[in-house]
Amino acid sequence: MTGQIDSTHSTKPISGHQQEEMIQRQQRERTRSAAEDRVSLGEQEKVDETYGPGLKVASPYELLRNLVVKTLQEQGLSLQFKDGDTEINFNTMTQEEAQALVADDGYFGVDQTSQRIVDFAINGFGTDPEKLQQMKDAIDQGFLDAQDAFGGALPEISQQTYAAIMEKLDAFAAQFEESGE
Repeated sequence: MTGQIDSTHSTKPISGHQQEEMIQRQQRERTRSAAEDRVSLGEQEKVDETYGPGLKVASPYELLRNLVVKTLQEQGLSLQFKDGDTEINFNTMTQEEAQALVADDGYFGVDQTSQRIVDFAINGFGTDPEKLQQMKDAIDQGFLDAQDAFGGALPEISQQTYAAIMEKLDAFAAQFEESGE
């Protein structure tokens, strides 16, 4: 190995100050390399846990459920509610239970959800046509805001719910127009 210098096998003694600097430099290098991500391109048999095959990735349903749960918690809302005699807990809800809730006859289905919104609106404005229009405008704005929050388009169930709300409100208003009130 002529012409190459191997600093690890020096025969020259080093001072205490130089030795301290060398120890500090080695510690910094160890700390830096421990905190950095490392990628192996087939040189190692063992794969680190962070990127290894043992990494459990949540299903799309679990990701969505976790997002809904987190959103409800941040808003201070309960993660449990009753649908008649049945208690529903968002923390433990299965995919099948969620599908049943948004089914046509489910608690969050088009018919029941639109009816709850219409009942709330009717209780708020009674038979006053001006208040009815204000309520419809507020519902329009709410759906537009939700649409913006979802990136410009709402899921089909939301669109169907909106249509059902407007249909029910128009039917409610029509009964007073026909009777002359």
